Amino acid sequence: MKKQLFGLGLSVGLALSLGSFAEAVQPAPVEGNANVQWSKVISDPFDGIVVYDKNFSPSDRGFVFVTSWSKGSIRATYTWYESDLVGYKTVWRSRWIQRKGKKFEERYSEQEPIYRYTRFDDTPKAILFAVNGQLYTYEDGAIAPELANALASAPVGNMRIRLVWENGKTRDIEIGKGTVEAWKTVFKEKT
Repeated sequence: MKKQLFGLGLSVGLALSLGSFAEAVQPAPVEGNANVQWSKVISDPFDGIVVYDKNFSPSDRGFVFVTSWSKGSIRATYTWYESDLVGYKTVWRSRWIQRKGKKFEERYSEQEPIYRYTRFDDTPKAILFAVNGQLYTYEDGAIAPELANALASAPVGNMRIRLVWENGKTRDIEIGKGTVEAWKTVFKEKT
């Protein structure tokens, strides 16, 4: 009897832990360096009609936010990098100097920092939209008809969305105007 109760408890615990994971935005199926057509409607064998979007910071220590948009789901991954100074190395450089009317090359050493970069990936708990004066929330699964209609009728141009993290913090980020335009095709009602 104890084995059966233990097995039942383990099964219930596993189901609850898996269930809580399913109630959040799922990770994007592509990464920021993927060879895909960004902001273009494509047909994907797994997701159907889909558009991929990428927003990024051009600096080495920036972020990449990648999304995929289909009627079946909105998937998103926020990637950022952090650096740690791990030491210094000596590098030799040269420069031309002039002394007493003569030019010559001088070599000198410099200490250059060495950094270790660590990559972090996260997915938001929810995505908030403000479209045509209405607020919408997406957390998981197929797109609700109300949200699909709102996205299909969104004004042309970049759209700011709000990401809500598990810890309650938020971050506003833009979706490009090409992707917003593509939503008209991805989320249009079937006739």
